[in-house]
Amino acid sequence: MSHLRCTLKTSLIVTALLLTVTALSGCASHSRETASSDESPTTAYTRLGMAYLQRDDLERAQQAFVRAIDLSANDPEALQGLALIYQRQGETASADQYFQRALSARTPFTQARNNYAAFLFSQNRIPQACEQLEQATTDLLYERRAQLFANLGQCRRRQGDSAAALAAYQRALQLEERLPRAWLGIAEIQYQQQRYDAARAALDHYVQLAGHTDESFQLSQRLSGGASHDG
Repeated sequence: MSHLRCTLKTSLIVTALLLTVTALSGCASHSRETASSDESPTTAYTRLGMAYLQRDDLERAQQAFVRAIDLSANDPEALQGLALIYQRQGETASADQYFQRALSARTPFTQARNNYAAFLFSQNRIPQACEQLEQATTDLLYERRAQLFANLGQCRRRQGDSAAALAAYQRALQLEERLPRAWLGIAEIQYQQQRYDAARAALDHYVQLAGHTDESFQLSQRLSGGASHDG
């Protein structure tokens, strides 16, 4: 009975904390950040941590994630939350460790795998980043799968594998045709391979979707500065 009272007390405290954070953010995020009556304390602390993380309040976010892990040592969302905090703080070894723990705690955990790939990419660990993205793209139920393929295309380009990058970008567009990053990536690859008409066509698609950007302007200048039509 005392355990039940303790659990109820914890739930009420966490709910109050979540409502406080929600009040800071305005009505738009109210539905996402208000704890439901049947939400576990672990989930509530994790959601609280994510809310603080979105506001760059790393200290309070860390406290919430640690509390969640105290309640459930293998909570994947809390483990990922700590990984993201350590990444921002430059604690690369700890970030790597917690990303791997999060991925071990849930299969598949595609969001965390994509974030881990971004972390590896930022550390110039390009082959490992591409490997994580390859794995992530196999999750057929992930809502933003096209973005994963676009990320993979960027990773393969950084690796110097233009053929694999082009294939990844094309797969991204097959899933989501209105994806500007994929069109720009294709345009850059086609330009590098001296397929100037194809580069212009892909660049036109990009501009139609994203408008003129520094990247599109620079590529347009290169295309107009001596790049003839395909023969």
